[in-house]
Amino acid sequence: MTNRIRRIVMNRTVISQFMTAGLFLSGVAAQAQGRTCSNAILQGAYGSSVSMFVLPAPGMPVGTATARAVLFRLSFDGNGNFSATATVNDDGSVNKLNDVGTYTVNPDCTGTVFTNGGTRTVEIVVVDSGNEFYQVRTNPSTAVFIFNAAKKIFPGNSDDR
Repeated sequence: MTNRIRRIVMNRTVISQFMTAGLFLSGVAAQAQGRTCSNAILQGAYGSSVSMFVLPAPGMPVGTATARAVLFRLSFDGNGNFSATATVNDDGSVNKLNDVGTYTVNPDCTGTVFTNGGTRTVEIVVVDSGNEFYQVRTNPSTAVFIFNAAKKIFPGNSDDR
């Protein structure tokens, strides 16, 4: 391995360790300052878009992965319930969908959203006092998000649903 490649690999490792430590420490600092999260931190309407690949099921050929793009409008009630409307593009086939489900937000601002009528899960981290959250699909694990963030449509206004 050349020195340049070795430095890049080492830098990725160091950056990853700092990011992990930073996420851990930010949660600790928030709790130490008396700041904790709960379901109430998510209230009102959020907008989000997701780009992802849906990987083939185990045993299926790799070439059967599909591309998916989703545009969401989510409404959270602050009590653990949400509703959503979505426009989904699956490899060029566009559909409009509605969803309802539940969510939980832990004191460290991590949480889980139960989508598709409670049959699928998305792990979240709430940031910016509830004005934004990041998410990753965990069930099914074959839906791999490339990038995703949801932002409050009207920050500071929990009445907009």
